[in-house]
Amino acid sequence: MIMKFPAFSETVGSEQTFADRLLCLSLDIGEAILESGGEVHRVEDTIQHVCHAYGAVHVEVFAITSLIIASVRMGDNSYSSQIRRVYDSSNRLSRLESFNRISREVCEKKPPLEEVDRMIKEEKRSKKMPLWMTVLVYALVSATFALLFGGSLWDSLAGALVAAVLAFVSSIRSDYINPLAKTLLLSFLAGTLSYASVLIGIGERADMIMIATIMLLIPGIAFGNAMRDLLCGDLLAGILKTVQSCISAILIATGYSIAIFWLGNTVPENLMSAGIHPIVIWVAALLGTLGFALLFDVKRRHLPVISLLGVLTYAVWEISVYVEFSNFLAAFLAAAFVTLCAEVCARLFRAPTVVFLLTAPVVIVPGSSLYYTMNALIMQKSEQLSLHLENLLQISIGMAAGIVAISVLMQGLLRFFARVEKKIRK
Repeated sequence: MIMKFPAFSETVGSEQTFADRLLCLSLDIGEAILESGGEVHRVEDTIQHVCHAYGAVHVEVFAITSLIIASVRMGDNSYSSQIRRVYDSSNRLSRLESFNRISREVCEKKPPLEEVDRMIKEEKRSKKMPLWMTVLVYALVSATFALLFGGSLWDSLAGALVAAVLAFVSSIRSDYINPLAKTLLLSFLAGTLSYASVLIGIGERADMIMIATIMLLIPGIAFGNAMRDLLCGDLLAGILKTVQSCISAILIATGYSIAIFWLGNTVPENLMSAGIHPIVIWVAALLGTLGFALLFDVKRRHLPVISLLGVLTYAVWEISVYVEFSNFLAAFLAAAFVTLCAEVCARLFRAPTVVFLLTAPVVIVPGSSLYYTMNALIMQKSEQLSLHLENLLQISIGMAAGIVAISVLMQGLLRFFARVEKKIRK
């Protein structure tokens, strides 16, 4: 039975048809999900489900990272086709979860379109994290990762100070500076300030400080998610995300390389280990994961679970390294473990998988390998370059493979159970 709805123009005095307004609101939700860090397949599914809930008999949606094209045909043969350009996106996972909740509520309760419009506008008015809190979170992430990668307490302090400066620069709106240029500027500034902190006596090892700040910029998890999109059928979106991740990594490497080339010989190289207690390392893994969850604006109720997942992921990595697995296998097992946990948590908490998958695996992102690869390249150390580049590729590809393997497996199982349930109902 086809549901009949009066034209929206009858209630608001607009020339728009019901199909126009329905598709417009559906695109508002999809656009907000994409801007908040959601996957393109989630955007497409959401728009389709919302339109079908209000009686659409045919819906076509195509989305990539910067564009949504959609059309809808209703039961009375009214038709609408619209395009939405998405200019900017960031990882605001609480906002993503809120719009995901709105889409579920709209599909289940089918409120009047005026109410849907009110819900969307109310959620869009939610404020971003204030600058002072962003500065604190940047400092927390950099400080903890300096300890996690073997730096001293002084390196941790220096990393926090450098990260605080990066937070202020990052707050510059994209209207004033190109995002790619900002990435290059941030990486150069981080490298320069890392060396400067050692020269003035705050930090002890410039490499540890730079590695800690790299973690704020490196698109490690984005690369794994891009591979997942590729192998799950979203070819164009996956290719675009992969290219974007690679370009970001190249710009980050270029910025740090300029700083290394400029100041690398002015700071004495210190290869002594800081000798941090193992308990401090595990606490750093916990706080580092928590810091990224705060940085990505995760809802507070998920913070304990995500922090625990980060520690468990690091444990899987450490155990794999201890039993002398290769870097590829260790990264694969850790990424597969956290992806499986993310899929389970997403269903337990009724939240998008990306909420857990963007934050928990950060402890195994190869920030140190990227730094040492750049350093060996600049200093023309061919043997070290080969070793560190191999480690970087092994860990990056291993993480991507682990995420993809579990994602594809879960997608296949869900489709299988959906078909079984459909047959049972018949």
